[in-house]
Amino acid sequence: MKAVRIQSNSSGSLSSVEEAPEDDKLRRRFFTSHRQNLDRIQQDTASGNPTRHSVHYAGNDDNFSASEYGGPEQWLDRHRRNLKQAFSGRSCQDWAEAIIPMASWLKTYDWRNTLLSDIIAGLTVGVMIVPQSMSYAKLAGLPVEYGLYSAIVPVYAYAFFGTSRQLAVGPVALISLLLNTGLTIVMENSGRTPDNTENYDEIYGTLAIQTSFLVGICYILMGVFRLGFITILLSHAVVSGFTSAAAIIIGMTQLKYVLGYSIPSDKSLHKMLHNIFKDIDKFNWRTFILGTTCVAFLLGLKQIVKKYPKLHYIRALGPLIVTVVTILLQITVDLEDKGIDLVGAIPQGLPRFSGAEAVAIEDIGQLAVVVISIVVVGFMESIAIAKQLAGKHNYEIDSSKELIGLGAANLCAGLFSGYPLTGSFSRSAVNNEAGAKSGISACVTATLVGIVVLFLTPVFELLSLPTLASIVISGVVSLVDFAEAIYLWRVHRFDFGVWMFAFVGTLFLGVELGLGIAVGLSLTLVIFESAYPHTAILGRLPGRTEYRNIKNYRQAECYDGILIVRIDAPIYFANTQNIREKVQKYERRVGEVEKVQFIIVEFSAVAHVDTSALHTLHEMHSNFKNRNIRLCITNPNAKVMERLQSSGFVDELGRDQIFVSTHDAVQFCLKEMDIHEIKHSSHPVDNFPLKVDPEYQDLTASGPTNTGSEQSQKLENEES
Repeated sequence: MKAVRIQSNSSGSLSSVEEAPEDDKLRRRFFTSHRQNLDRIQQDTASGNPTRHSVHYAGNDDNFSASEYGGPEQWLDRHRRNLKQAFSGRSCQDWAEAIIPMASWLKTYDWRNTLLSDIIAGLTVGVMIVPQSMSYAKLAGLPVEYGLYSAIVPVYAYAFFGTSRQLAVGPVALISLLLNTGLTIVMENSGRTPDNTENYDEIYGTLAIQTSFLVGICYILMGVFRLGFITILLSHAVVSGFTSAAAIIIGMTQLKYVLGYSIPSDKSLHKMLHNIFKDIDKFNWRTFILGTTCVAFLLGLKQIVKKYPKLHYIRALGPLIVTVVTILLQITVDLEDKGIDLVGAIPQGLPRFSGAEAVAIEDIGQLAVVVISIVVVGFMESIAIAKQLAGKHNYEIDSSKELIGLGAANLCAGLFSGYPLTGSFSRSAVNNEAGAKSGISACVTATLVGIVVLFLTPVFELLSLPTLASIVISGVVSLVDFAEAIYLWRVHRFDFGVWMFAFVGTLFLGVELGLGIAVGLSLTLVIFESAYPHTAILGRLPGRTEYRNIKNYRQAECYDGILIVRIDAPIYFANTQNIREKVQKYERRVGEVEKVQFIIVEFSAVAHVDTSALHTLHEMHSNFKNRNIRLCITNPNAKVMERLQSSGFVDELGRDQIFVSTHDAVQFCLKEMDIHEIKHSSHPVDNFPLKVDPEYQDLTASGPTNTGSEQSQKLENEES
């Protein structure tokens, strides 16, 4: 049984009749505006009548804002307007919420239902951070109290100024290693060593405080000027390779506490191995058994948590358990008497104010490298964790405010006897799993650490160094990401090569140089991708008005005399030469079959053009014009169109050769070539097998002369 389907005409009214299956009858009983629009589009595209659309021409009286289109001047303009808006028409409450994010979420904080979970999460992380912060301070080459101090005032500061509600900031292994290697080089360059400088440790500690202060200043300035995008220049492959190698170096630096004898530190793997085996005869088996037992216990707990996720709380208890057990062993059997080193004296009380030392920087230049490396790696690590946790809890992270939050934390670390810190992967995961809902959990953590330094430092003085080393080693094992390397080998061999380059460079040349290699490699990849953008020859998909890459769609139709090229990137000074050469190469290859009369360049992916691009377009148009080839441009955005117009290129090219769609341009070119061929033909028009309509009302009726597969085959072995 059939039913009558009503369709809308081009004006949107319900008019035409068409038979439809019975099961459509109920669905078509009521017609929505969406169905009318769909029917109108179907009729319009099926009519075959070409429509010449107009392109947006930006003028002086144009209210259209094109600031979202690319280009550095648009970026500056957008942030200038944001800054102006930030300083106008704000109340005191608005200012408080903008500067202190805690003031914003405290208004909606559910004290009755979430306070208890925040307290539990804060205590859990506090139990974990006490031994970890002491361990990472030793890794940084500092007394253990520096780690404890970095987990008090700085953590309070982040709770007030940070935007992530689950991120647990504090000392971490990678930043500690960067600080150690960087300050060691600074001390060596100034001619200071532990042997020739009596107050070496004091000078080293002062430099650590100054480094933290400078890192905080850099973060705050980056947040004010919204420069968080800088860290996205580091690709995932580069970061993974660098982090994996750095984790191995961190583990190697802790072996001296596990093996039980002094090992000279070095920045490269092969030299560290040489130093380890050079004095292997001093090996202490008691220290080794204690250290390896603690490592095995901590790694075993992690495996249990992976297998039984419901037992996630024991993950945080691991460092506390080994700490308590080894302290009890010291009390009962006296480990120090067996040749196992202890932490030793820890100053009791809250951290002292170190502002005078932090600002008394003699030479900022000597700390520049270590400060920049900590800023880049620290923010990259922290923002990755913060965004992941924010996504799980359905709230947004403002990268600029997050920079200010990290800056406030590091600034306070410099002012209160700490050293640089950032977000911790392991502690943030524990904080989230323990039920943290806000920055209250961070305040609880900092309070617990404060209680420890006030009353419990005599207890932690009995902690053995192999135990601290085991906490560091177990913490960095998860950073060695060989699984990522295997994945890259299987999916993307070039990225695997990048991973290996960063990994091997960091492992054998040191962390400082390895980070430089990683950053340089990332920037090289960015420049390469920008200087050699993707371009494609397009063809029309049969039965449609869309044009696609003929290499991907072999059935796409190409037309004699017309070359359609799409540029998939902004055009600026770095890639203009490559784009010009590619268009010329395409023209030569296609011209081997049939002389090219029209070149259509699709600008839909061209976000912006600079003056170098405009000069190149002028030269290309002039060159093609001398060879009787006409250039057409399709779908430029408003900002690009404004540049083309102000440079005079629109008048030079002709406004009738700029189109809103590629299909419009193709119809125009086919009509022009048809008229030209008829006009200059030696045969009378009456002898033509087809009747030519002067208005060319059905351009789509003339079939293609070849398909995309033919041109694609010619280009496949030529294009890289």
